[in-house]
Amino acid sequence: MIDLNKNTYAEMETPKAQEFNHPYSPYDIQVQFMQSLYNCLDESKIAIFESPTGTVSLHHGKSLSLICGSLTWLRHHKRKFFLDAVQDTTCDDDEPEWMVEFAKREASRAITQKREELELRLAGIKQEEERQRAAIENPEGQRKRQKLSLANEDAEDDDQFVLDDYESESDEPRSSLKGSTTSSGLSSSTLELLARLKGPGPNIRLEEDEDCGVKILYSSRTHSQLMQFANELRRVTMPSSIPESLRKGLREEKELGERIKHLSLGSRKNLCINPGVSALGNPTVINERCLELQQPNTAAHLRCPFLPSKEDELKSTSFRDHALASVKDIEDLGKLGKKMGICPYYASRPVVNHSEIITLPYPLLLQRSAREALGLSIKDHVIIIDEAHNLMDAISNIHSVTVTLSQLRTSIFQLTTYARKFKTRLKGKNRSYVAQVIRLVSSIADHLQSILSSEQPTEGSVLPSDLMIGKGIDQINPYKLCRYLQQSKLARKVDGYVDYSQRTADAQPKPKTTVPVLFHVQSFLLPLMNLSSEGRLFYTKISGDIQLSYMLLDPTNHFREIVEDARAVILAGGTMSPMSDYMDHLFSYVPKDRLNTFSYGHVIPSENLTAHNLARGVFNSEFDFTYGGRDCEKMILDLGQTISQLCRAIPDGVVAFFPSYDYLSRVLSLWKRTIACENKQTLYELIEKEKPILYESKEMEITTDDFLSHYAHIIEKGRGALLLSVVGGKLSEGINFSDKLGRGVLIVGLPFPNVRSPVWQAKIDFIEQKAYQNELSGSEDTRRSSAKAAGRDFYENACMRAVNQCIGRAIRHRHDYAAIVLIDKRYGRSNIQEKLPGWIKQSLEKESALLPAAATLDGLSRFFRNKK
Repeated sequence: MIDLNKNTYAEMETPKAQEFNHPYSPYDIQVQFMQSLYNCLDESKIAIFESPTGTVSLHHGKSLSLICGSLTWLRHHKRKFFLDAVQDTTCDDDEPEWMVEFAKREASRAITQKREELELRLAGIKQEEERQRAAIENPEGQRKRQKLSLANEDAEDDDQFVLDDYESESDEPRSSLKGSTTSSGLSSSTLELLARLKGPGPNIRLEEDEDCGVKILYSSRTHSQLMQFANELRRVTMPSSIPESLRKGLREEKELGERIKHLSLGSRKNLCINPGVSALGNPTVINERCLELQQPNTAAHLRCPFLPSKEDELKSTSFRDHALASVKDIEDLGKLGKKMGICPYYASRPVVNHSEIITLPYPLLLQRSAREALGLSIKDHVIIIDEAHNLMDAISNIHSVTVTLSQLRTSIFQLTTYARKFKTRLKGKNRSYVAQVIRLVSSIADHLQSILSSEQPTEGSVLPSDLMIGKGIDQINPYKLCRYLQQSKLARKVDGYVDYSQRTADAQPKPKTTVPVLFHVQSFLLPLMNLSSEGRLFYTKISGDIQLSYMLLDPTNHFREIVEDARAVILAGGTMSPMSDYMDHLFSYVPKDRLNTFSYGHVIPSENLTAHNLARGVFNSEFDFTYGGRDCEKMILDLGQTISQLCRAIPDGVVAFFPSYDYLSRVLSLWKRTIACENKQTLYELIEKEKPILYESKEMEITTDDFLSHYAHIIEKGRGALLLSVVGGKLSEGINFSDKLGRGVLIVGLPFPNVRSPVWQAKIDFIEQKAYQNELSGSEDTRRSSAKAAGRDFYENACMRAVNQCIGRAIRHRHDYAAIVLIDKRYGRSNIQEKLPGWIKQSLEKESALLPAAATLDGLSRFFRNKK
C-alpha cells in the first residue's frame, strides 16, 4: 500500500546544495544564490539579485544558478500539486479505507501514465531528431510553396480601400467592430483576425492541451542572450515532478524521467518563414503584411500558405512535440517550422500550455499588447528578468515614440490624397474623423516648422497645448479620435491605397521595407492624445529636419501590472548596484515584507582583484573630468602619460572607458598632435610603444565581432593592446574581456548624463516633484531638501550604473584576475564609492585617492608580478 502522507511532503523542503541539480560543483556563493531564489519563489517575493559569479570555465554561473534554483522549486511545486490532486480524490463517506486507498492509487496511476506516454513520445522524437539533424536544415517544407504577392493584385478596383461605416451615437463602429475592446492595445483588425483564427486559424485545439500549471517566464534583452541561456539549460537535468515514493510504488523499478519543457517565444520578424514577408525586414511592416495576407478580401491563392488550420492539426501536434522534445532556441524553432512547412510564430502558441520555462525578449514581456497577441498570461506565473540593470530604461523606451516633421508632411499628403479620392464614399463619422486627423497632424507640423525656422536651441521641451492650436483643434475629442484610429483601420486603408496607386503607376514596383508613414504617425498620436503625467514631449533639430519625441519618464505604472499579477518577480544581473532606484522608482508601492535584495560577492579569491582610485597623474595634474574642467589640455596630456605608465605596469589587454565618443575624439586629437619626448614622438606614439592602440568610434566600418577579433589577435602576438572605448558604447555591455583580453579596466571620469539637456532636466524635475509629494511630514524646507536629494541620487545612480557595467566586463571566472583603476578624484567621495558593487568596494585600496600616481603604479606592478 502507498502511504501518501509519509515521506512525500518531506520532499518539498528547501533543497540542500547537492539537491539543486547543478551540472557542476557550485561554489558556496552560488548555493546561497539558489537557496535564496528558491525561498523567494516559494514565498511569492519581489527580489533583486546581484551576482557576478562565474564557474571554473567561462560559463556564467548566474544563468545556471537561476535555472537550477527556479526549476528545482518548480518541480517541487509540481510534486505538491500532484499530491494535492491525488489527495483530493473523493469517495463516499461510508467507503472502507482500502477503497479510498485504491481510488488514490488509481488517480496516481492515471496521472503517471499520462506523463509517461508524453515523455516516451518526446523521447522518440528526440532520437529521431538526432538521427536526422541534417534534415532540420532543409528549407523545403511539406507544403507546396506558392508565389506570394505584396497585396491582392486581383482586385479590379479600389473599393477595398474604402473605410467601413463608422457612425453611431456613441461613436463606436457598427457590426463586427462594435464591442471591440482597445484596452489590450491591439487594433480592432488584429482582434477580429484572432477571433476568426479561433475557428480555422492557428488557435486550434490539440490533444492534451490542458495547462501544466505554474510556469517560469525568463526574459532578457536580446535573442542572442536568450540563446546563450538555452545552451546553459541544455546542461541541466531535473528529477521528475512525480514524488519518488509514488514512482516506486506505481512503477516498480522502472524510472520515470521528465525532460525540461522549454519554449522560446519570438516576434513575427524572428519566426516568419514566408520568404515574401520575412524579406521585408522591418518588424512593423512584417506584422502588417502578415495580417494583410490573412484578410477576407485577399484571394485564396495569395494568402499565407503556412498558417496552421484545423486541417493541419496533426502537423501542429507534431510541431508541439518536436518543440518540447529538446531545448530549442529561436533559430531552432524557425528551422523546425521551415522543415515542417508550418508557421512557427502561430504554431508555438499551443506549446505554451505544456511548457515549464518560456524565454522571451523584453518587448514581448513588457508590453501587454504583445503578451495578448501571443496568448501569454503572466497571472500567477514566475517572472525572471535577467540583465535587469537596464530594465527601467527598457520600459521607458518601449513606451516612448518619435516622429519627424518630414514624416508628418508625408502623412498629411497621403491623408489629403485619400480624402479627395474617396470624398463621395466617406460616409458619416468617417469624413469627420479623417478631417480631424488631417487638422491635428497639420497643427503639429506647423508648430514644429515654427521651431525649426526660429533661433530656438537645437533641443528643448514642448507643451502639448502648443501642438494643438490650429483651427478647430479645440473641438476634437481626443479619446474618441484615439478610439477611431485604433478601430477604423484608417492607417492600413490609406497605406494600402498609396501602395496600390504606386504599383498601378510604376511598371516595376519596389517592395516596401520601411514602416508605412501613417502607422508611424499614428503610433505618436495615440500617446499624444492620452498623455499621462509620467510622460513629456521634446524636440530635437536634426540636419534640416526636426524630431518630436514623447518620452516616458516613470516606468512604475507600466511594470506594476506584471508585479501585481505574477506569483513572483526576480530581477537579476551581474551588476545591479546601485539598487535604490529599483526600490524608489519601480517598486515603491510594494510592501516592504514582500521585497528583498541580495548582493553576492565574486567567486574569485580576493587576491585576484585590485582596485584603485587615481586622483592625480604622473605629472601631478589633478584628475577632475567634470563638464567644466575636462577640456584642460594639461590634464589630458597628463592622462596620456599616466595611461602610458599604466600600460607598462599592466600586462596583456587594457580597456579604457571614456565618458563619450566626443570626448574620446577630443583626447585622441590632442594626443596625436602633441610632442611628448625629445625624439619628437607624439603622445599617441609614446603610448603605442607600450601597447598598440585600438579605439571605438560611432561609425565603425567593421562589425563589433570583427573589431574584438582583431583586438584579441593583437594581444596573442605578445605585446598586449590598449582598447579605448566609451561608457554606454558598443563594448560597454555584453562583452567579456576575460583573461588576457582585460587584465586592466580604466574608467576615465564619471559619465554623468548632460544635466543641462531638456530630457534630463525633465527627468530630475519629475523625480523631485514625486519625492516632494511623497514626503508628507516635516517643514517646507525639509520637503524641498529631500526632493533635491532624491533628484541628485537618481542622477548619480544613472552614472554609476553605467560605470559598474563597464567594470563588470573584466573578471569573468574563478581563475581570472584583473586591476580596476578609477581615474577621477570624485571616485574618492564616499557617496560615489557606496554605489559601487560590494565585490569592488572590498577590493578598493584604502586611501588610494590620496596616494601619488607612482605609488599606485608600484602597487599594480607588484600585483601582476605575484600572478606570474
